[in-house]
Amino acid sequence: MRFKSSAPLFTAEERQGILGLSSILFCRMSGLFLLLPVFSVLAQELPDATPALVGLALGAYGLTQALLQIPFGLWSDRIGRRPVIALGLVIFCLGSVLGAGADSVQLLIIARLLQGAGAISSAIFALIADLTRPEVRTRANAGLGMSIGLAFGMAILTAPLLGEWFGLSGLFWVMAAMGGLSLVLLYTIVPVPRQAAVVASGNLQRLRSVFRNPELQVIDWGGFVCSAGLSAMFFLIPLLLVHHGFPRSDLWQIYLPLLFAGAATMVPAAILAEAKNRFREVMLGGSVLLLASLLCLGWGWREDSLPWVVASLFLFFMGFNVFEPIFPSLVTRLTTPDTKGTASGVYNLAQFAGHFLGATVAGMLYEQQFLALTVVIAVLEISFLYATLSFPNPGRRNPEPSTNPTDALSG
Repeated sequence: MRFKSSAPLFTAEERQGILGLSSILFCRMSGLFLLLPVFSVLAQELPDATPALVGLALGAYGLTQALLQIPFGLWSDRIGRRPVIALGLVIFCLGSVLGAGADSVQLLIIARLLQGAGAISSAIFALIADLTRPEVRTRANAGLGMSIGLAFGMAILTAPLLGEWFGLSGLFWVMAAMGGLSLVLLYTIVPVPRQAAVVASGNLQRLRSVFRNPELQVIDWGGFVCSAGLSAMFFLIPLLLVHHGFPRSDLWQIYLPLLFAGAATMVPAAILAEAKNRFREVMLGGSVLLLASLLCLGWGWREDSLPWVVASLFLFFMGFNVFEPIFPSLVTRLTTPDTKGTASGVYNLAQFAGHFLGATVAGMLYEQQFLALTVVIAVLEISFLYATLSFPNPGRRNPEPSTNPTDALSG
């Protein structure tokens, strides 16, 4: 007779590490996500603010994140995870305080660049690897990913009200407080790993292998395109809604059903892709939704129609959530065990670069060249659709699921 093991899924130390790091990610990311739904509207009140500068301020965070994500991860391999995470949180808090006191859009851009310089996601996920056994590491990563998703949902709903009550400066003070709380959690809850995971040599070789993988190139490009679309959409939609007379404090009435619509597409898309191995077909469906969203956006702008603008937002978010669970899973399926971390880092870089480009280009073209803006986004989405046509379904080469550290927006 065979008996099931009564051993817990996680050890006490593992549970403590997952709880602590999940709480840190929740605090830090919820602070960041608070800006997305209202930033483009609130920042317009600053002296000398223009859509171009506001878009640059929104995207500036993604620029420094993209540049420093991999270096911070490699640095944590050399000096330890906790010092790097602590330094990143301090930098983030300093950027938040600077943003709270910013009296010009130029200073706000500097604050956002400083916030992004605290690129700690890779170090956090490396630390969870140090604190957990290999057989439970995927579930631990999924727990961290869930905390990011929860932070995104709560921030989207509360940002319109908090922004109306406390203004942009108040949102930055909330971000600083959340960053400070994360620092406290790091040293009071997160345990010190007994032995850090051994990092194999050959970083350059692994990077070269990841960059040369044609299937990963499609996924990285998809992450770039989706992130660019997300930041562009969150720059445009609040401005268009307010332009049509929608009160800023009531934006949550749009965002709440938006979250449900996204979940309604995410779950069946993930099931169809994972259970039926229909990744390509699901990705094509998501691309069609993104393009349909763009058509609605262009028509809504042309006709000055609020319903078409709202329809565009819903279609985009539904399409975006099709890719939310698929891309991280594909990253793990298409890599070997010793290149998973590198592949995830490259994917993160592509995402943050997309956030920077999307918000910056949206700000530059919003007022005078709205049609050109839709053309730029359309070219990106069509190029990804074309690349997806030849994307092979991966089968069961690596059935282990994964959760990407920045895939909440993912933001």
